[in-house]
Amino acid sequence: MHFAGRFLTAAAAVLLLLPRPLSAQERFGGLTGTVTDTSGAVLPGTTVTITNKGSGAVKSVVTSGDGVYNVPDLDPGRYAMVIELSGFAKSEIPDVAITLGKTIKIDTQLKVGDLTEVVQVSAAPQDIDVRSTLVAHNVREEEIDRMPKGRSFQSIALTAPSVNSGEIEGGFQVNGASGAENAFTVDGVVTNSLVDGRSRQNTVFEFLQEVQVKTAGIGAEYGGALGGVISAVTKSGGNTFRGEGHYYYEGSPLSAGPVKRLVLDPSDEVTVNYFQDNKQPDHKNELGGSIGGPILRDKLFFFASYSPRFARRTNSYLFSNGTEPGEIERTQTYTQAFGKVTHRAGRVTSSGSVLFTPTTSEGTLPAYDGSGRDVITSSFAANQVNLERGFKAMQVSTTGNVDVALSSSSFFSVRGGYFHDNYEDTGIPNTTNYIYQISNIGMAGVPPSAQGPKGTQNTPRALIVENDTTKRGFVNADYNHAFTAAGAHNLRGGFGWQKTINDANQVYPGGYVDIFWDSNFVAPTGANQGRGTYGYYAVNNRGVQGEAGADIYSLYVQDQWTIANKLTLNLGLRTESETVPSFREGVPAMEFGFGDKMAPRLGASYDVRGDGRFKVYGSWGRYYDWTKYELSRGSYGGDTWQIYYRGLETTDVSNLNLSNMPGADLWVVPGSFRDRRVPNFDSTDPDIKPMYQDSTSIGTEFQLGGNITVGAHYVHNNLSQTIEDIGAVDANGDETYIIGNPGRGLATIQFPSGATPLGYLVPEPKRQYDALEFTVNKRYSNNYFWSASYVYSRLYGNYSGLAASEEVNTPTTNVTSTTAQQQAGSVARPGGNANRAWDIDEIFWDSHGTLDVLGRLPTDRPHVVKLYGSYMLPFGTQLGAFLYAGSGTPLTTYVNSANQTPLFVNGRGDMGRTPVLSRTDMLLSQEFNVGSNNKRMRFELNVLNVFNQKATRHEFNYLNRGAGAPRASSAVSLSDVDLSQGYDYNARILASPDGSNAYDPRYRMADLFDPGTTGFFTVKFLF
Repeated sequence: MHFAGRFLTAAAAVLLLLPRPLSAQERFGGLTGTVTDTSGAVLPGTTVTITNKGSGAVKSVVTSGDGVYNVPDLDPGRYAMVIELSGFAKSEIPDVAITLGKTIKIDTQLKVGDLTEVVQVSAAPQDIDVRSTLVAHNVREEEIDRMPKGRSFQSIALTAPSVNSGEIEGGFQVNGASGAENAFTVDGVVTNSLVDGRSRQNTVFEFLQEVQVKTAGIGAEYGGALGGVISAVTKSGGNTFRGEGHYYYEGSPLSAGPVKRLVLDPSDEVTVNYFQDNKQPDHKNELGGSIGGPILRDKLFFFASYSPRFARRTNSYLFSNGTEPGEIERTQTYTQAFGKVTHRAGRVTSSGSVLFTPTTSEGTLPAYDGSGRDVITSSFAANQVNLERGFKAMQVSTTGNVDVALSSSSFFSVRGGYFHDNYEDTGIPNTTNYIYQISNIGMAGVPPSAQGPKGTQNTPRALIVENDTTKRGFVNADYNHAFTAAGAHNLRGGFGWQKTINDANQVYPGGYVDIFWDSNFVAPTGANQGRGTYGYYAVNNRGVQGEAGADIYSLYVQDQWTIANKLTLNLGLRTESETVPSFREGVPAMEFGFGDKMAPRLGASYDVRGDGRFKVYGSWGRYYDWTKYELSRGSYGGDTWQIYYRGLETTDVSNLNLSNMPGADLWVVPGSFRDRRVPNFDSTDPDIKPMYQDSTSIGTEFQLGGNITVGAHYVHNNLSQTIEDIGAVDANGDETYIIGNPGRGLATIQFPSGATPLGYLVPEPKRQYDALEFTVNKRYSNNYFWSASYVYSRLYGNYSGLAASEEVNTPTTNVTSTTAQQQAGSVARPGGNANRAWDIDEIFWDSHGTLDVLGRLPTDRPHVVKLYGSYMLPFGTQLGAFLYAGSGTPLTTYVNSANQTPLFVNGRGDMGRTPVLSRTDMLLSQEFNVGSNNKRMRFELNVLNVFNQKATRHEFNYLNRGAGAPRASSAVSLSDVDLSQGYDYNARILASPDGSNAYDPRYRMADLFDPGTTGFFTVKFLF
């Protein structure tokens, strides 16, 4: 901490003592260059004027004594440049593209002449930022308009090299990091979920100027992301009124039918089939528009957009295992409302914006789960609640900025913002749910009215969320100063503060009940605890209640130092102070000071030929995570999960709940319960350290001609420290945990759950991503653009990250991972620091006695090719396409243990890989001029997965029963096993109470698929 104090003092002194003032979550691109005469002599005092061709905004700077100009604060867009000096002919460059995060170098020669003489420079400027080590993929407005895509900016992220996406990935995976480890920003406002890191706010493209995906070499101004930074920059108004009106249609007439379902027949739990459900009527209509222009010419401007989407879908069902037809309708409204005001007065530019994205939904469509087309096991009466069950979600982000140009070489920026995110359920009655986890059809003593297959329920199982609200407020102050001292410097620095809060109130009414007909309860210890006359049942008391909040402070400084006009050193340091809150007032879960989160960002770039068209570069940086509230909720007083086990002595299970639990108490300690959420206030390692990843990057980039750049890039990311719950099993079979860093501190030695000798080490986390990336990009000109990339990579280790791609519940299990702030669950477990990876020593070993199960991780794709682009044909016809092709992902056999742990019995990847994943998206549009003043009509068809390739994304990988809902009678007990000596998992499956019936017949069958063709039809009027 002494070092941290000295750093803070020194950094603050540097910022205060600089003669003039730099930007954090960046919103700008930049221009720099040298002006000379034809002999090569520098020309100080030259005026460089840059005009935004869209908004009309004008900036003027004057070259310094060495002929250098620098404009670091340009909004992304297209500009015209004028360079002029008395005694020389004026030089004009009519089209310069400025992209987010890039500073483009444009050197200019002026020839002697009169200022009335104009020399127009038609050659394209450099498209490479030769001073930067940042690896980023930018998609500009003109490219966004011409390529196939979804409706929100996140869909553009997939075009970037080293980005993959899917349900198992937990969203977008950047350079091997899980989907919970990215930062999503809209105009610099972080819109991630505080709870699990997912992106939580969509933005339609009508008000976006540019989308950028940063993947490596990310500067010191960024924190809280181990993966990528995915940024959207919104449009601003200008001196000219511009706008559009649009109508979008998406629905079943333009889309393929659903993917097939893998079904284990709930009547006998032996027969397995695939079923193809009918395509159901589904219609989404969106009508909106946007407009921008002047309020006061040259001073005050506005931009506004409004786009509500109305969705209606009706599903036809065959309820009660196919015997009872019926329908359920769902109506939804998604609203996108955006407003922005910009003011320019001399050296000061200020702006404020708000993005409002509420969603309302009425009616809930249960998933088909029965044996047969459109079949569902539950009755129509049990689904009556779904006719009105719905939700409300509300996201609001606001931001305000003040940028002050203190001189031609410096500016100061202050920015504040707020992101409010709330979810609540509607229309759910307070009825306790029960579900048959085992069929009782034909069971003696059970009346026909009570008989049903596995999955029979009285009402949908629903966690009632009265509110789940997160709030993030922030203020950042940043300073940017260009000066000369043993070379050219661009010094940036800043301070940031953010306040985060989570307020949640959610509970299952009366708990929820799992019925295990004709079965004995086998405790986690392996002991057979007996049963009632008809089997046993479990009542779960689960919920989240309370409020927690905390602060994060940050400080960074970074210098971009160019030596001898070719070599640039990027030297930065970021540090943060983070409090991780608890749901117990006044008692933080943990605290990390500035000294705990020192994050150097170092790099160098070399302009090989000195002409700004060929660079080699390298960087190294350390990146710390912002701890997700899922840890605070689950381990520090927010979550409750208590399970009561009772003998089943009645066939009338409709009245079972937390207040009515008849039958013998079967838990190991009668009179108590199994506690799955014991708070960790007294079991947190006092020396715990924050989660981080180190990233190394080297590469080269070369510009061919005026519009094509080629690049080669290698990245090595190494995650070697995380925060997790490290578990053991007590004498009662309960899991107890330490919160710490696996393999370090209190979590160094394993706590044996069986007969394994004490003294074996806890494996340290390992996630290593290595990739070679090759890119070719042709920017938009002459009516076309294209981009191609190939990535060869390896994702290796024992830990997939915050979003646990090892913990997957595919649709065939009829179970999903509970996901905060949304009605539906997720296929993969969402982001958090309390996953199953270190919950018990059983998971550290394979069945051959190998400690630390290393291998290719579940989302490893060694080969990925992407190609996208667009071409404008004569008469206004536009063709765009995006092709993605990637290797399949590894598959690993799991065996369920009595502790509900998936065991890697044969190591990782023993089942091979899924098939190659490929898809093609296409866009076809036709544009017509309408009247004068550039008024146009555009008709557009956007088709995703045009060839309807419903590729396999996963195969069922549980060898024994228990996927989704635990099945104690099929689980293997390792309570008497020395894990270091290995074990015969097949023998132990056969020794379970279910014997040979414990094997799951779905093993190795495809159970998750890419969605089929989806089409959008659009009509736009542009002016």
